[in-house]
Amino acid sequence: MESVKIDVRRPASRLQSLTGLRFLAALLVFGFHLSLNRHLLGEGSLPDAYRGLLKNAGWFGVTFFFVLSGFVLTWSVRPRDTYREFVARRLVKIYPNHLVTFVIAFALFGLAGASALEAVGNLALLHAWVPRDTSFFSINHPSWSLSTELFFYLMFPALWFGLRRIPDRLLWPVAGLVMAAILVLPAVAGLLPAGEVFGEAHRNSPLYQHSMHQVWFLYAFPPVRLLDFALGMLMASIVRAGRWPGLPALPVAGLVLVAYLVSLAQPLEYQLNASFVIPIALLIPAVATLDERGRGGLLGHPRVVLLGEVSFAFYMVHDILLTGLGRLLGPHTPAPGIGLLLAVCALVVSIGAAWVLYRAVESPLTRAWARRRARVVPLGAERAPAML
Repeated sequence: MESVKIDVRRPASRLQSLTGLRFLAALLVFGFHLSLNRHLLGEGSLPDAYRGLLKNAGWFGVTFFFVLSGFVLTWSVRPRDTYREFVARRLVKIYPNHLVTFVIAFALFGLAGASALEAVGNLALLHAWVPRDTSFFSINHPSWSLSTELFFYLMFPALWFGLRRIPDRLLWPVAGLVMAAILVLPAVAGLLPAGEVFGEAHRNSPLYQHSMHQVWFLYAFPPVRLLDFALGMLMASIVRAGRWPGLPALPVAGLVLVAYLVSLAQPLEYQLNASFVIPIALLIPAVATLDERGRGGLLGHPRVVLLGEVSFAFYMVHDILLTGLGRLLGPHTPAPGIGLLLAVCALVVSIGAAWVLYRAVESPLTRAWARRRARVVPLGAERAPAML
């Protein structure tokens, strides 16, 4: 295998295959949340097998997104950004979708067990900092990850400042240290007081009867998940520095699959992240370098890329639709064929709603912000001191 050489003097390429891969990760999260809806899927050997196979898909998808976020932001970093410009651009990307889906979820389901203060914390993207499920899983459940992502964005300039000062020959050893830190975190979580456990509201979830504090620490606590983000940053720097060993994407994808299947038999503390974070960290650069070589294949197909572009909106809307469908069904369980049809319809409607959210909110606002910045700071004009 040859190391992949990237010309860091030219602008970073758009990683189309990784964009396409984003939708597959979002689809896994959808599949996980669907598995929690027992009234929709019913009981029996096939639904139970589905639930058993997808029980870690939600955690897997989130880990992928966190590592990918660090990779992509480092790949496309603008060294002359000011701190305020960088954070504002990221907020314009994530907050409008959060606000719209917050309003929809609140209108449909109310507080749903959260307090008014916890709802305000959710709206302000602070809810991942509170070790209670009524906080970090409040209102629109997947939004907790945006609270964690916001912390990543606030920390990115400092991390980038340090990353640039790591000699190329030490990038892999530092990445190894970060991986090792993630692997020991489950043991650290075991030292925390157990506190409350996930109760009846989570009876259908793999979290049921597990320590709320320990799960929160490993899964939602922003400083802990910052390690995933930092690992993604390191992997991008390794590729840009020509230190990537050229691992083929297909065998690495096989390694990811094996790691996921092994995770199904591990304790929950490892299932939440540690079981598969290293293979994911290897998969992302392996797929990214396909684009550099012009071998994006199916993942780089325009229609798959389009699905990847709406994947954030899909991530934000799908659980609202699944929750609403579950409430409509109530205690009634449809026949297996009807349940499957409803699940497919939920997927199609979620993609359609995501497309509307993307076209009506996310895309026009990000384009408007880019045009505004172009008018305020023309190319070549004097700028505020750079953050990096």
